Amino acid sequence: MFDKVRRRPAPRCATGLAVIVLTLGSLLSGGCGHTENMTQEGVGNPDQQKKEEEPGEVKPEENSLAEWEEDLEEGEPGTFTAEAMRGVSVVRDGEACFAVSYEPRVYKNSYDCWAISVPYQSMAVVDTEAMYAYFRILTEMELTSVEDMDITREQAGIEDSEDTVFVAYYSEQTAEGGQAEPDRGLLLRFGGEDAQGNRYVEAWGRLWLAGGSSVEEIFDVDPYACILKVVSVVNVETVSKVTIHTGEEQYEMRIEPEAFLLGEQAVESEDFYALYTTLMSVFLEKELPREEWEAETASADRELLMSITYERNMEGAPKITQKYFAYDETYAAVQVNGRTFFLVSREALLQLREKIEGAFSAF
Repeated sequence: MFDKVRRRPAPRCATGLAVIVLTLGSLLSGGCGHTENMTQEGVGNPDQQKKEEEPGEVKPEENSLAEWEEDLEEGEPGTFTAEAMRGVSVVRDGEACFAVSYEPRVYKNSYDCWAISVPYQSMAVVDTEAMYAYFRILTEMELTSVEDMDITREQAGIEDSEDTVFVAYYSEQTAEGGQAEPDRGLLLRFGGEDAQGNRYVEAWGRLWLAGGSSVEEIFDVDPYACILKVVSVVNVETVSKVTIHTGEEQYEMRIEPEAFLLGEQAVESEDFYALYTTLMSVFLEKELPREEWEAETASADRELLMSITYERNMEGAPKITQKYFAYDETYAAVQVNGRTFFLVSREALLQLREKIEGAFSAF
């Protein structure tokens, strides 16, 4: 994360879920591109901003990794730190299994500027502490040159390899910080093993050896371990209206130029913010089985327990619709903009409904 003014890493977000739910500053402050907020992350470049979605669309957010892999000047192994990294994509056996990149948007909350596009289509909140821990595995992997061993690419198993890791980073990163945009990219292609179980690697036009255990750690990345266990965090400054369906009732929260409304009743900003924060108090319990990730499978013939829709007031900010479907006696499947990856507690969802009903009945 990056301070917009000094262009240095900003403090990483805490891993405690209570910080997100209870700290209004994280919900109410400006997003990644909010120039008045000195501690938020930097804005994207103009070309990146042009690619953002139109209001109300629910397409997956675009990410920059493919563009970076194609356009960035090639970097050199061992020349960057975890803090210098701006994006990583991991392909194992020809299948993309993990991709995370720094994707600032003017409408995003600070927790949202890192995006996991694979496998979660940028619809999960990244745990930056876990992400940087993974980055350090990559930077601490020791590479030993094999140029003097007279090993060919074919002998090293590189020719037919489908195991790759791409890293985008800023080459001038210092202890004090660096710019948000990467200026170097490094593709590591992993081949076969030597007699000691080390993996051959092609990078920077050369062949290397990497410790087999380090390579396994890299390819065994667990995307679920890299996210905060919240459904979503929607910056309230970008919201014009929230519509809540609890099954039997519909409720509206609106922000107007000089009023905060629960239904048609004007309320104090503190009461509005308290309820808004409560909407984000349902935590993710675990992944939905991956064979059920398609929206049609997750929602087919299942009871809709609750839906929450956030309508935005900022150009480019997509409408966010969360739908909670009955899954079994313990869990509900949560669908965000038509995509379902996670399960939440039905009991927690019931408690949220009671809090919503109580808040509206109080006015």
